[in-house]
Amino acid sequence: MKPKPPRSLVARSLSLVLVAATAVVGLLVGGSAAVAKSPHVVDPASVQPALNPDFAPWSCFRTGQGIICQGSYEDSWENELFGQCDGRDVYVSGSASEHMTRWHTSDGLATKTIVHLNYPADTFSFSATGDDPGLVIRGHWNRHYTYPDPGDPTTRVLTEVGAIYLATSPGQGIVVHDAGKVTFEPGGDYEEVAIMRGVHDFYSDIATAEDRLICGNLS
Repeated sequence: MKPKPPRSLVARSLSLVLVAATAVVGLLVGGSAAVAKSPHVVDPASVQPALNPDFAPWSCFRTGQGIICQGSYEDSWENELFGQCDGRDVYVSGSASEHMTRWHTSDGLATKTIVHLNYPADTFSFSATGDDPGLVIRGHWNRHYTYPDPGDPTTRVLTEVGAIYLATSPGQGIVVHDAGKVTFEPGGDYEEVAIMRGVHDFYSDIATAEDRLICGNLS
């Protein structure tokens, strides 16, 4: 089976530059009814590549260094059909919280992205009502993208840092532990690992990782 790809975690504190810029925009927009739009606000559709619609509505504004865009994603699911293991339906309940910030050149070409992700407890079961859960997966990590060629996603480099997967099973304890740092080859998100540091039960073998994570530990 192929589990749904992880999204991104809970928002962490923004840098002082981002906080200050957001505050300025808020004051300019809210301080007077006569001010329809801050001169620092940028149309999200003007940056490249296109921003992920899952994180809309996006807020983009111009700073002294270029353009910054911010968006968030929240979701939850209960006893949702996830896939199959050996012909048996697998169901999952859980929630996700993600916050993304992307930096651009002054003309709107992406240079860097940071996503903060939080998946507190994805609970898997063979039961459509969630009875007798056999596997719980948690994750809290950061996802970084860099663009050696600004605006070109075919050259971007993905790095994941933190507690990416911690899977526990009743009666067994921790069955999968993947934490530390993983960097993928340019333009090859989740396809080919370039660098790994830490404990990586999941990413040690990408070809079979997803089946090992769910079906190999669900009972």
